[in-house]
Amino acid sequence: MHHGDPNDDGQDPKEKINYKATFRLLAGLISTRKGPFLLAFVYMASATLLNLFIPMIAKFVIDTAIPGKDPKALLLAAAVYIVTTLLFLYFNYLQVLQLAKAGQDLIVDLKQRILTHILSLDLEFYSSMPVGRLNARVQSDTSTLYALFTNTVITIVNDALMFGVVFCVMAFFNLKLTLMLVPMFPVLALLGWVFVTVTSPMFVKVRKIAAEIPGFLTEQFNGIGVLQAFSREADTAAKMEELNRRKFTADINVEIYTVVFFLSIVFLHPASTAAVFHYGGRMVIDNKMTVGVILLFVMYLGNLFEPIFRFSEHLSVIQRSFSAGHRIAKILALRPALTEPAKPHYLTSVRDSIDFRNVWMRYKEDSGWVLKDVSFKLPRGKSLAILGETGGGKTTVTSLLFRFYDFQKGHIEIDGTDIRSLSLGSLRAAIGLVQQDIYLFPGTVMDNLKLMDTSIPDNRVHDAIRLMGIEGFFKKHPLDKKVQEKGANLSIGEKQVISLARAMVLDQEVLVLDEATSNMDPHTERLITTAIKNLLRHKTVIIIAHRLSTVRNADRVMMISGGEVKELGTHDELLAQGGLYSKYYRLQFGEGG
Repeated sequence: MHHGDPNDDGQDPKEKINYKATFRLLAGLISTRKGPFLLAFVYMASATLLNLFIPMIAKFVIDTAIPGKDPKALLLAAAVYIVTTLLFLYFNYLQVLQLAKAGQDLIVDLKQRILTHILSLDLEFYSSMPVGRLNARVQSDTSTLYALFTNTVITIVNDALMFGVVFCVMAFFNLKLTLMLVPMFPVLALLGWVFVTVTSPMFVKVRKIAAEIPGFLTEQFNGIGVLQAFSREADTAAKMEELNRRKFTADINVEIYTVVFFLSIVFLHPASTAAVFHYGGRMVIDNKMTVGVILLFVMYLGNLFEPIFRFSEHLSVIQRSFSAGHRIAKILALRPALTEPAKPHYLTSVRDSIDFRNVWMRYKEDSGWVLKDVSFKLPRGKSLAILGETGGGKTTVTSLLFRFYDFQKGHIEIDGTDIRSLSLGSLRAAIGLVQQDIYLFPGTVMDNLKLMDTSIPDNRVHDAIRLMGIEGFFKKHPLDKKVQEKGANLSIGEKQVISLARAMVLDQEVLVLDEATSNMDPHTERLITTAIKNLLRHKTVIIIAHRLSTVRNADRVMMISGGEVKELGTHDELLAQGGLYSKYYRLQFGEGG
């Protein structure tokens, strides 16, 4: 399989971030939106250049307007300063607005891409990946990247521009004083390298724990009934406290390094300013430089260090973002074990039969066979009941029919076409599934009967209910009744009735009923048994059940045990054989049944 360790959260705490792979992902996201991000950069560069013009106005006032005692020059300088500031604010506004639009568009597209990819993965992936972690990938990690795209990346590019322009302007006015500031740059580079090296695995650990918390909460809320029934609230709270404590410890360790790094950078600014005061002041005393140039240097030092200060803050965002991007890239790199054929056939209808021929299946290479040499043929319009002990392979048969998994040996064909050559979408569209564990979506009963598909007309729902003869049930549960999340306001049996009706509404040719009456009271079971009798006249049906009352009307019955077909025939034929089916029947209905 392609999924790796099922216990892998996407990133081991000791695992280093793959910057190259993550950068490819991020660069690919930006490359499709070069125009919007370039426009945002133009706005930001314009604002930066306007901001850098202000120290030159101050120099003009100190060195020219005041010594020349020129009121007009002072008025002109004040007017230029006001206009420059207003333009600076205007371009800043445009830049923020443009970045927000481009960033939101990018993140929405990335979320859709992740969700689409996750939905394409097979069931084995979902069995190994908790819902909370998937939610963290789609929500938390993409939000982290949003901060990177809407602020950090373009700000760093702009800061590099500011740094270069400021350095050149300072060198133009006094090269000697500018070169005296050069030794601080290797110190800054060394501090940055140490910070990244030390904190990289720490940020990975923080992201991992941050993903564990929503995963833990999702699992606990899903099982809240069990927790309350067994008074496990305190234990759950203690585990949550432990997770929060671990996250706090991991976060605080990162923050300590970040603060130390930031304060080290901050100290370099007053040190550089002191150097300008000392050496620049001596140059002014020796008439080698004007006071205005010292003022310009002091103001520009703020612009020179501002990118450095911001970069120290951005390093934290970059680390978190690359950690998030690394995890997203790993999800996107997964490939489903089951893939569409290169040139798929499309199943429009089941015209002849479903045919299993000598099918062998196991879930992993090193595990035992779950199905062994299973063969049967189900003609169109007929019904097959599959019975056997729990874990005997009943549900695996239908899982193979849906291609939730693939088999290793044998053939499964529909109308003579191997199902592995069929489009997955068309295959699953032709087969309806009613499971024992029913999931209903928040909405009305009608919404759930249509599976949230508004294109299905209401009359098809009414026709399906009438055809199945269950109008009485939907008088008790009207179609406009609100269904809570997961159908919490319905019993298991009621949810199964709705699920069975849903399969009929979707008008699929083949129906698989997997323990469809397992949790129903006798009245509801009689109702559904009658409905299934009506279905058998109109559909090709596979019924998986433990309770034989459900399957007596099936055209054929298949007993499966230990992954092998033990008996296959009609209800009467298998009773007459006196074998396994007959034994099951006597256990449920007594000798005289």
